[in-house]
Amino acid sequence: MFHILKNFLGISFELTIVRKKQKKNRDEVFLSYLETRIADMEKNALLNRGRSYARESVCNYRKILRIWPEFERAAGVSGLRFSQITMDVYSGFMEWCDSRNYMESTKYHYIALVKAIMNSALEDGASCNTVQNSRSFVTRCSAPIYKKVYLGRDEISRLAAVDLNGDPLLTKVRDVFLAGCYCGQRFSDYSSLSLDDVETISIEGEEFKALRKIQKKTGKTVIIPMLDDSLLNIIRRWGGKMPKVSISALNTNIKTVCRMAGIDTRVTVYSNRGGRRVKESRYKYELVSSHTARRSYITNLYMDGRLSTEQIRSISGHSSEESFKRYLCQNQEDEAKEIIRRYIGKRGCSSR
Repeated sequence: MFHILKNFLGISFELTIVRKKQKKNRDEVFLSYLETRIADMEKNALLNRGRSYARESVCNYRKILRIWPEFERAAGVSGLRFSQITMDVYSGFMEWCDSRNYMESTKYHYIALVKAIMNSALEDGASCNTVQNSRSFVTRCSAPIYKKVYLGRDEISRLAAVDLNGDPLLTKVRDVFLAGCYCGQRFSDYSSLSLDDVETISIEGEEFKALRKIQKKTGKTVIIPMLDDSLLNIIRRWGGKMPKVSISALNTNIKTVCRMAGIDTRVTVYSNRGGRRVKESRYKYELVSSHTARRSYITNLYMDGRLSTEQIRSISGHSSEESFKRYLCQNQEDEAKEIIRRYIGKRGCSSR
């Protein structure tokens, strides 16, 4: 029996070695691997930490599937395999993004996705290339050179009060966007709020409303105190569940609603586009998008000065201080005002 078992184990061990060797020697075509991976994501054959991939994540990978063939044509190559992706290819891709006049954030977003794909292929045995993990394979801007816009509380009030002349689409877009301004979550979360997410918190016999939400992107549970009735009123107005609006419809139409609300101050913004620093003067409503709602909530809470950054992060779901700070949209004038306000407030307390 022992002899038979030993032989069996020997055969099994040899087979394992052969399989690992075959797996290690695979060198798939980047695009073919990506196509298969996206298909597996869409039919839930591939999961992200035990959960389905968010629609937004799949769309991001589809962007690479769309632009990579354009990059290969521009580089005069076709069907790049993982082993052929070198630092020269990295540099070429970044230069190609500059030639397309992509913003700096877009360029680094794309290369970060390429790195994620390469690491997945390495883990799956479809590649043995590790160049993506070298220090030179940079996937993040060193520092943003301008803060994106946010809406102050007075602007949010004007947005809530604007007369949309009964336009059903604009009304849906406005209310869904306001929901984000009132809870600070991502579009995938604030656009799907319902009364089922609302619970009651009791504090010394007094009851308060809060949202309990499992974030779609991270799977993290957050509890969001409803500091006034604005959000609850919106959810109730739509029969207990937010109306369905696509992110593209919101991004297109929220600019119109903001313009109608008089959010039309001129804003000077600096950006890196096509490898060059660009200065532009834009109307504020032109810069508003679905993510502006989350930035507005976080920045306004921070500017209030009543909560610590840790408390705000517990609501927003940010796991690190660094990622949280990217959502603070103060400009230098706002920063100066905040320093004065907090200094005077502390000085006043100490002089009593």
